[in-house]
Amino acid sequence: MNYIRELKGILTSTHYSVQRMQQKLDHLAHNSLPSDIHPNSKNTFNILKRKVAYKIKQLESKLQTASGGDKKDLEARLKELKSVQKEFKKIEQSATMYSFVQSTEPYFDYNAIGDTGTVFYDGTLGSLINELKHVFQFETGQLEFIGVGGTSMPGLTYDIFDELETYKRQYAFDGLLKLNISLSESDVMGLMMSTNTKDMGRIEIKKMKDIKVAIIAKVADSFLKDGLYERISKKKLDISSSAKDVFNANKQNRFDRILNISLGSADKKKSYIEYIKVFIKEKPIIYAKY
Repeated sequence: MNYIRELKGILTSTHYSVQRMQQKLDHLAHNSLPSDIHPNSKNTFNILKRKVAYKIKQLESKLQTASGGDKKDLEARLKELKSVQKEFKKIEQSATMYSFVQSTEPYFDYNAIGDTGTVFYDGTLGSLINELKHVFQFETGQLEFIGVGGTSMPGLTYDIFDELETYKRQYAFDGLLKLNISLSESDVMGLMMSTNTKDMGRIEIKKMKDIKVAIIAKVADSFLKDGLYERISKKKLDISSSAKDVFNANKQNRFDRILNISLGSADKKKSYIEYIKVFIKEKPIIYAKY
């Protein structure tokens, strides 16, 4: 049944070449899916899998002699990394072909034409594991994409908690999180009077418990810019959320996206995915896994 549901998702929310669709049908007929990491990215993915397995062994060894806050932090990191291994299997079995590309701007992009996803990361495995969390979120319906002007952007279910999960994931792997955060004018004035401006707007997180929504909301390219995630929902959303919640959580900052998919006319008592299922058949610019 899962394969039938996935196939329906392929047919209604993406566009396929005839050859690639036939490949998917052949694998579905044999009750399994291929490993869909692009061959050029497969080696990087395998390296990351080995590094995660090795990191788990390291942390388990440290846990034997840890106590107090250090023990709790190690347990939190281990829990994250063990879930990574399960999520990697989901990504490998996906109908979507994923590629990894080094970039100065890390992000995850989905292209419905050919059903491909590109993970842009800064060259470090910590950055890659961060962005792969977004891939898993897409695969499991925690976020969707909406076509805008010939490209696709994270849709209305993209929320601050999606980013919180990715930073926790990166911390679990690296054991340290260095972030640039935006500051108010009063914050800047106070820091200039009391500390070295070289470290202004930069923080280091050394415990999982310190990775909170309030911190992630302030993450920015530099302290002189607004937070990167200020305009996304502060309410946890996914494709099963009510249309009313999705609408209300986005109407202040992303109303253009609401208008683009006519969400204002949706039955607010129904789930967002119920609306998507109808909409993508008529105007296929919403791309979701369900």
